[in-house]
Amino acid sequence: MAGLTEVVAQCMTLDEELTDITDKEERKTIILRHLDKVDSLDFVIPDFKTGLDWLNVPEALSLANQLAGKVLVLDFFTYCCINCMHVLPDLEYLESKFKVKDGVVIVGVHSAKFLNEKVTANILSAVLRYNIEHPVVNDCDALLWQQLEISCWPTFLLVGPKGQYIYAMVGEGHQDKLEEFVGIAVEHYKAKDEVKDADIPLSLEKHKKQGSPLSFPGKLCLTEGGDLVVSDTGNNRVLVLQAETGILQHAVGGPDRGFQDGEFSRARFSSPQGVAAWGTQVYVADTDNHAIRLIDLESGTVRTIAGTGLQGTDKEGGRSGPQQPLSSPWDVVLGWGQGDLSPSVLYIAMAGTHQIWVYFLQDRKWYKGSEHKAGTCIRFAGSGNEENRNNSYPAKAAFAQPSGLATSPPDKLNSLYVADAESSSVRTVLLKDGAVRALVGGERDPTNLFAFGDVDGVGVAAKLQHPLGVALVGDEGPLLVVDSYNHKLKSIDLKTKECTTVIGLAEEGRQLSEPGGLCVDARKGVVYIADTNHHAIKVYHMEKKTLTQLPVILDSFPEKSENNDTADPAPDVDSVHTALKVRPGGHLDLTLTVDLAVEDHLNEEAPNSWKLQSQDNLGKLIISNNGASKGKLRPETTQHFTQLQIPTASEESHCDLTFTFQLFVCAADNTCSIVKRSTLLPLTMSQDAAETAAADISLSLRS
Repeated sequence: MAGLTEVVAQCMTLDEELTDITDKEERKTIILRHLDKVDSLDFVIPDFKTGLDWLNVPEALSLANQLAGKVLVLDFFTYCCINCMHVLPDLEYLESKFKVKDGVVIVGVHSAKFLNEKVTANILSAVLRYNIEHPVVNDCDALLWQQLEISCWPTFLLVGPKGQYIYAMVGEGHQDKLEEFVGIAVEHYKAKDEVKDADIPLSLEKHKKQGSPLSFPGKLCLTEGGDLVVSDTGNNRVLVLQAETGILQHAVGGPDRGFQDGEFSRARFSSPQGVAAWGTQVYVADTDNHAIRLIDLESGTVRTIAGTGLQGTDKEGGRSGPQQPLSSPWDVVLGWGQGDLSPSVLYIAMAGTHQIWVYFLQDRKWYKGSEHKAGTCIRFAGSGNEENRNNSYPAKAAFAQPSGLATSPPDKLNSLYVADAESSSVRTVLLKDGAVRALVGGERDPTNLFAFGDVDGVGVAAKLQHPLGVALVGDEGPLLVVDSYNHKLKSIDLKTKECTTVIGLAEEGRQLSEPGGLCVDARKGVVYIADTNHHAIKVYHMEKKTLTQLPVILDSFPEKSENNDTADPAPDVDSVHTALKVRPGGHLDLTLTVDLAVEDHLNEEAPNSWKLQSQDNLGKLIISNNGASKGKLRPETTQHFTQLQIPTASEESHCDLTFTFQLFVCAADNTCSIVKRSTLLPLTMSQDAAETAAADISLSLRS
């Protein structure tokens, strides 16, 4: 394409002319001269193919229609790419400086690397996950990419009001240059009366999504006490849940992005991913803050232990804690040295620099006789080149966006396992000497990052597609891997290197959707999976080979008092039962009937319960006489839940009994909520009443 060749050559000339020029006016003069030149070349880029799927707008856009008269920034990206994620803040900044009515429009042109990324529904999930608010088109066959000879993600192509190619930038780190060039271009074309101020209506996908307790959960781990820690990535927070019931124990941070230490309610994260727990402490890879954070569950506080809050480019490290810049840490896992009683290092999957780093939790000796103080953060393995290169020397090996980590048990200390996302492989780092070895997937050519697929097999014959997490089941394995873009859970035999599918596609479709992480409770025989695009936590029962969903219940409340229930203030009542009479010395039988919507059910594992309170002495006497003021409920819609013994009395007496029910109601997709209902039951004790009375309390929970 001769016209394209000429305009690209002119852009290269501009780059040469701007080299070492720092004076703003001189740079502006050079850029204006360049714009006159490319305008004279009049190379108009091809329009978007009709029939493509568009996101964040109500209709397809075209250069000849809505985008005419605008200075365009076309962001050629693919959503798996860490570099593409790194430039999103630059685009947000540009959007804050130049509005559509100023004549500037940013369009994301999604040009997929992986087959999974060609699917619009998956791109939609990425748009929501990364909070992209400009129009995005799914150029699923990369037609425009090919027509314009784009060769790298990300590439910014700047387009003039008449559709003319005016400049291109490749890679990340161009925020200032983008602002400069776009500002000068808008001024230039406004002077020529070519810029239109017409608005382009948006229809943001984030305003259409259904509510869910979780938003793109990324990673999981278990505490020593058995609680489940969840990085609720899309909500910018970390949750601690009861592993069996999903009931919230702690919520740390969220929902807004930020970089703030302090108490749980004040702390802020930005798209946290990896989590690792020891004692009452949880280490967090705070990915978009480029930091490692430490949650102390005992003190209820968060502090930053590494990272500045800004993306770094350092590929060696060596500074202490918050003085050490990091780049998109994606996962963390604890490591031990020989004889350590507690973890001495924190391994970090540094996706942004394609390396494995370590943060020293204790003073300790390291490889080649080096010694490092606690709080120091250094590179462990990986040159920083984006490759699938194995090598006996860790500094000469290379990774491609490492995103998941697992270590051998403390008494084994032999291997660190790495889910290397962009090479679609699982790698092994031998901890005795740092040597990096292939395990499964990828290809022998270290520069081929397109050796992906969905094939069970041995070693390099097995094929994965952008795996994001690994977890060891036992001391000797197997190693489980979430094969994210294949929407599967797979198992690797560490002795034979055979990789097989554990959870695949069901008849009704995907059981998982781009799962991002997992953890294993070997004692209970379960695997917890962050089912990222389903906004859910799935539980795989290894013996039964069944997959269920963990309800996530965020609004649970504790009992106020274990020893003095009747001292609680009377709750507001939702209904009043028909008044009943019963003879002194008799008893009252109570049944509960719950009317649920057809698709709803009571959570079998959650603590459905009832509680009896009374503010008068007779009611308190009934409670104390029977000895039961609260109890559990079965997950049944109709059940007899208690019998109250009525005390003997010589005179007719009256009391008001208040029954409060706490029910965990789950929808068909296992999204659960707590429903609390209170019913007042007026009761009279009279000698002329029957010895037994029965009350059927009905609760309608249909929405």
